Amino acid sequence: MRCVITNWDYLDGLCRKVAEQIIEDGFEPDTIVAIARGGWFVGSILCDMLGLDELVSLGIRHYIGYDRRELKVKEEISLERENVLIVDDLINTGKSMSKAKEIVERKAKDVRTACLLLVSTSKFVPNYFGEYLEGFSWVIFPWNIVEDLSSLIRAVMKEKELWTVWEIKSAIYKEFQIDPMYLDITNPGRFEGVLRVMEMKGVIERVVIDDKTYYRLK
Repeated sequence: MRCVITNWDYLDGLCRKVAEQIIEDGFEPDTIVAIARGGWFVGSILCDMLGLDELVSLGIRHYIGYDRRELKVKEEISLERENVLIVDDLINTGKSMSKAKEIVERKAKDVRTACLLLVSTSKFVPNYFGEYLEGFSWVIFPWNIVEDLSSLIRAVMKEKELWTVWEIKSAIYKEFQIDPMYLDITNPGRFEGVLRVMEMKGVIERVVIDDKTYYRLK
């Protein structure tokens, strides 16, 4: 499976593209509804770019980790007679955004949708999006890099017991096409930081043999 690493500069540019589309379209939302969790960051940035004060959250999760899928809904919003923009970081299948729109349309006056990345596998096309991705890719955002990289690391480490850091990076490159050099350039030090978090949480443990450091799943 192909994975794509993003960084803050790239995503800021996508937010600007979405904001420009909304302004050019003449749509003036009163409130932004951010789909938790990825939509929180997008919603905050778009609020600033569009000069809005109202940002609320709608708890819908469709994907949790690259190898687990589920749809959970937590509805706690009040949007009587408002123009609403629903935002998310990525639309992959379209199920989360479709469900969010269904919920918000029962409460609001005019509802539009937006995302930063739209994947060709989606059956739902939003009103506004930053970039279109051809074919399925697992996109790793800066705000969920620990969660997603941890899932990938656990997956490759099942193949044997002891791993050096470089062996883990090489296995992830082979399995998920994440170039370790590009990862270090776009997110310097984050890979080792993820390993530290996994060690702290007891997912992996560090082993030193003949002055050489290895990691293994616990």
